[in-house]
Amino acid sequence: MRFHRTAIAAAAAATLAATAAPAAAQEPEGIAEFDSQTAGLTVQAPDELATLPAKVPDREDFAFLGDPGDLVWVAGSPDGSAFPTIDATGVDGDLTVRLDKAEGPGDAWLYTFDGPGLAEPLASTAADDTFEVRAGTTTVVVLAVDEPGQYTLELGGRESDGGHGFAPTTGHAQAADASAVATYQVTAADVTAEEVTETLADDSGDSIGGAQTYTSCEVIDSGHIDIGPRFVDGEWTAQLRDDRESESVWRELGDTVLHVPDAALAPIPEGDFGFLGQAGDEVYMLPQTQIADVVWPGWNTQDSKVIDGVPGAIDWNLTEVDGPGQFALFLTGTFGGADILFDTAEGLPQTVSIPHNTHAHGNWTFSEPGVYLLTVEFAGTTGDGEEVADTGVIQVAVGDQTDPGDACLAGSGGGGSSDDDDDGDEGGFLPTTGAGWLAFAGIIAAALLLVGGLIMFLSRKRKRGPTDAN
Repeated sequence: MRFHRTAIAAAAAATLAATAAPAAAQEPEGIAEFDSQTAGLTVQAPDELATLPAKVPDREDFAFLGDPGDLVWVAGSPDGSAFPTIDATGVDGDLTVRLDKAEGPGDAWLYTFDGPGLAEPLASTAADDTFEVRAGTTTVVVLAVDEPGQYTLELGGRESDGGHGFAPTTGHAQAADASAVATYQVTAADVTAEEVTETLADDSGDSIGGAQTYTSCEVIDSGHIDIGPRFVDGEWTAQLRDDRESESVWRELGDTVLHVPDAALAPIPEGDFGFLGQAGDEVYMLPQTQIADVVWPGWNTQDSKVIDGVPGAIDWNLTEVDGPGQFALFLTGTFGGADILFDTAEGLPQTVSIPHNTHAHGNWTFSEPGVYLLTVEFAGTTGDGEEVADTGVIQVAVGDQTDPGDACLAGSGGGGSSDDDDDGDEGGFLPTTGAGWLAFAGIIAAALLLVGGLIMFLSRKRKRGPTDAN
């Protein structure tokens, strides 16, 4: 039997339509929505979950699913824009959750992602294990099964402050007033690895639904974003602020790829721009001022907890760059000159001091098409004298012919230039956090950004190390 992508994709889309809807229009139902009631704990969940087949990536953190290339079936939307969630925003106490199987030919796993997109198993039908979901949070998870067929799976949850345990055989909590169980019928189509490989490529050779289907990364190719530090659950964290939606979303650096199109090619000007190359030659440039259909990245230390908690400047360190060409970031000065912030031709590490409460933009340039991985660190000192620092990788795919999936460390296990294009179907299948709609920057925001750029120009400092750029 030939595997028909359209039918299964349509079924997955219909089953998980609620999770793919914009948050402003409809709250996603997810895989389980727990709620504390006077009589105990209740749960709302879909009765059925459709799946799509995929291959286990050649990555150590996915070894719990099987050997590289083995087939697994993953519950989620066909375009990779929505995966199941466990919603604990309506519970009073933390949840203890487990996964059990009533029927089915194989085993099932629930897993999530930790830090820079590393797969973290949570529970499986093959083991007697549980995991915790904090009250007031929503946890993105992936549900996968390892054999084709029909499954009846049970997801049980109990509030941690109830003091009741799960029965050892069924996984049901022993006290009904402190627990809730959701039951799912899960379908995994009977296909072969060869059929999956054939179907994953459409007429143009791209994967189903585009680059995001089998990677964890949100691909950003237009609109306004910022890189900067935040305090997340009390932890100093380098993140990316995505302003394309009506409400800004902070994303992990490892979950995003900036895609720089050929439309960003610009000639090198005359004057003090020799660090970019010969005048008249073209470089890829994300400019200091926004232009249509090109991503507009800046840097931002204006998170409210950062403003309150770190009274001084923040060091932005560029420690490593992996890419096929030269990367440089510079400001356009008052009289049109270049004020260089980072330049890989000068050796790394390099440091820029970002003043307190700053939001600024510069010119990001890349000399060649391909994948660039920019390792950055944000470091500062809190008002209590504590030194805080966090490192992340800005993932950039430069050029129309560069697959953004190749830049996604979480999806492919590593980056490389577009010339080193391996089989893209072996990448990870990880959740994204939504389609991301374009939101245009306003005149007031632009004015504030120019002020931030001037402050950066006046206050900048740089440190260069003895090592050469990669």
